[in-house]
Amino acid sequence: MAIGVSRSAEAEDEGEIVAEINITPLTDIFLVLLIIFMVTSTAMVESEMAQRSGVKVNLPQASSGSNVSQKRSDPILTITQGGLIYLGNNKIDDVGRLGDEIKKALEAAQSETLLIRGDQNVLLGKAVDIMSVARRAGARSIGILTKSK
Repeated sequence: MAIGVSRSAEAEDEGEIVAEINITPLTDIFLVLLIIFMVTSTAMVESEMAQRSGVKVNLPQASSGSNVSQKRSDPILTITQGGLIYLGNNKIDDVGRLGDEIKKALEAAQSETLLIRGDQNVLLGKAVDIMSVARRAGARSIGILTKSK
Protein backbone atom coordinates (compact mmCIF):
# COMPACT_ATOMS: atom_id res chain seq x y z
CA MET A 1 0.00 0.00 0.00
CA ALA A 2 1.49 3.26 -1.10
CA ILE A 3 1.03 6.52 0.78
CA GLY A 4 0.79 9.64 -1.31
CA VAL A 5 2.43 12.83 -0.15
CA SER A 6 0.86 16.12 -1.12
CA ARG A 7 2.82 18.86 -2.80
CA SER A 8 2.56 21.24 0.16
CA ALA A 9 3.86 18.58 2.56
CA GLU A 10 6.84 18.06 0.29
CA ALA A 11 7.40 21.83 0.19
CA GLU A 12 7.43 22.03 3.98
CA ASP A 13 10.01 19.28 4.12
CA GLU A 14 12.23 21.16 1.73
CA GLY A 15 11.98 24.37 3.80
CA GLU A 16 9.83 26.33 1.36
CA ILE A 17 7.26 28.72 2.78
CA VAL A 18 3.63 27.98 1.94
CA ALA A 19 1.55 31.16 1.87
CA GLU A 20 -2.11 30.29 2.06
CA ILE A 21 -4.70 32.60 3.57
CA ASN A 22 -7.80 31.15 5.15
CA ILE A 23 -10.46 33.86 4.83
CA THR A 24 -13.21 32.00 6.68
CA PRO A 25 -12.46 33.56 10.10
CA LEU A 26 -12.17 36.97 8.46
CA THR A 27 -15.57 36.53 6.81
CA ASP A 28 -17.08 35.49 10.14
CA ILE A 29 -15.73 38.62 11.80
CA PHE A 30 -17.11 40.86 9.05
CA LEU A 31 -20.56 39.26 9.31
CA VAL A 32 -20.63 39.74 13.08
CA LEU A 33 -19.57 43.37 12.68
CA LEU A 34 -22.27 43.91 10.06
CA ILE A 35 -24.95 42.52 12.38
CA ILE A 36 -23.72 44.68 15.26
CA PHE A 37 -23.74 47.75 13.01
CA MET A 38 -27.28 47.07 11.80
CA VAL A 39 -28.64 46.62 15.33
CA THR A 40 -26.89 49.66 16.79
CA SER A 41 -27.78 51.94 13.88
CA THR A 42 -31.49 51.13 14.35
CA ALA A 43 -31.21 51.87 18.05
CA MET A 44 -29.35 55.09 17.31
CA VAL A 45 -32.10 56.30 14.95
CA GLU A 46 -34.76 55.66 17.61
CA SER A 47 -32.58 57.32 20.23
CA GLU A 48 -32.00 60.32 17.98
CA MET A 49 -35.76 60.77 17.54
CA ALA A 50 -36.18 60.80 21.31
CA GLN A 51 -33.30 63.26 21.73
CA ARG A 52 -34.64 65.59 19.05
CA SER A 53 -38.00 65.80 20.78
CA GLY A 54 -36.43 65.90 24.23
CA VAL A 55 -39.12 63.79 25.90
CA LYS A 56 -39.39 60.04 26.30
CA VAL A 57 -42.80 58.53 25.52
CA ASN A 58 -44.13 55.01 25.09
CA LEU A 59 -45.03 54.97 21.39
CA PRO A 60 -47.99 52.88 20.23
CA GLN A 61 -47.22 49.79 18.16
CA ALA A 62 -48.35 49.33 14.58
CA SER A 63 -48.04 46.14 12.56
CA SER A 64 -48.62 47.93 9.28
CA GLY A 65 -47.92 51.37 8.02
CA SER A 66 -45.55 53.17 5.77
CA ASN A 67 -42.27 54.82 6.49
CA VAL A 68 -42.43 58.57 6.71
CA SER A 69 -39.95 60.27 4.45
CA GLN A 70 -38.45 62.50 7.07
CA LYS A 71 -36.09 65.36 6.66
CA ARG A 72 -33.73 65.98 9.52
CA SER A 73 -35.30 69.39 10.05
CA ASP A 74 -38.96 68.27 10.26
CA PRO A 75 -40.39 69.49 13.57
CA ILE A 76 -41.53 66.84 16.06
CA LEU A 77 -44.46 67.48 18.38
CA THR A 78 -44.61 65.21 21.42
CA ILE A 79 -47.66 64.49 23.58
CA THR A 80 -46.85 62.83 26.90
CA GLN A 81 -49.08 60.49 28.89
CA GLY A 82 -49.85 63.35 31.28
CA GLY A 83 -51.05 65.52 28.39
CA LEU A 84 -48.00 67.78 28.24
CA ILE A 85 -47.12 69.07 24.78
CA TYR A 86 -43.57 69.64 23.55
CA LEU A 87 -42.52 71.07 20.21
CA GLY A 88 -38.96 69.87 19.83
CA ASN A 89 -37.41 70.54 23.24
CA ASN A 90 -39.75 73.41 24.10
CA LYS A 91 -42.69 72.79 26.41
CA ILE A 92 -45.90 74.44 25.20
CA ASP A 93 -47.70 75.71 28.29
CA ASP A 94 -50.35 77.75 26.50
CA VAL A 95 -52.31 75.53 24.11
CA GLY A 96 -53.78 78.68 22.57
CA ARG A 97 -50.33 79.53 21.22
CA LEU A 98 -49.77 76.04 19.81
CA GLY A 99 -50.77 77.06 16.28
CA ASP A 100 -48.34 79.98 16.26
CA GLU A 101 -45.54 77.80 17.64
CA ILE A 102 -46.15 75.11 15.00
CA LYS A 103 -46.20 77.74 12.26
CA LYS A 104 -42.86 79.16 13.47
CA ALA A 105 -41.32 75.68 13.65
CA LEU A 106 -42.50 74.79 10.13
CA GLU A 107 -41.14 78.05 8.72
CA ALA A 108 -37.82 77.63 10.52
CA ALA A 109 -37.49 74.08 9.18
CA GLN A 110 -38.70 75.11 5.70
CA SER A 111 -41.02 72.13 5.86
CA GLU A 112 -44.69 71.35 5.46
CA THR A 113 -44.49 68.12 7.48
CA LEU A 114 -45.13 67.83 11.20
CA LEU A 115 -44.27 64.58 12.96
CA ILE A 116 -46.30 63.66 16.03
CA ARG A 117 -44.93 61.40 18.77
CA GLY A 118 -47.64 60.53 21.21
CA ASP A 119 -47.74 58.23 24.18
CA GLN A 120 -49.98 55.24 23.54
CA ASN A 121 -52.24 56.34 26.41
CA VAL A 122 -53.03 59.77 24.93
CA LEU A 123 -56.71 60.21 24.20
CA LEU A 124 -57.65 60.28 20.53
CA GLY A 125 -59.61 63.51 20.96
CA LYS A 126 -56.52 65.40 22.11
CA ALA A 127 -54.48 64.07 19.18
CA VAL A 128 -57.21 65.07 16.69
CA ASP A 129 -57.38 68.57 18.21
CA ILE A 130 -53.62 68.96 17.82
CA MET A 131 -53.74 67.74 14.21
CA SER A 132 -56.47 70.31 13.44
CA VAL A 133 -54.35 73.09 14.92
CA ALA A 134 -51.34 71.86 12.92
CA ARG A 135 -53.34 71.91 9.67
CA ARG A 136 -54.48 75.49 10.34
CA ALA A 137 -50.85 76.41 11.13
CA GLY A 138 -49.72 75.26 7.68
CA ALA A 139 -48.76 71.60 8.03
CA ARG A 140 -49.63 69.97 4.70
CA SER A 141 -48.78 66.49 5.92
CA ILE A 142 -48.76 65.01 9.39
CA GLY A 143 -46.92 61.83 10.31
CA ILE A 144 -47.69 59.83 13.44
CA LEU A 145 -44.63 58.03 14.73
CA THR A 146 -45.06 54.48 16.02
CA LYS A 147 -42.81 51.56 16.84
CA SER A 148 -43.14 48.46 14.70
CA LYS A 149 -44.33 45.15 16.09
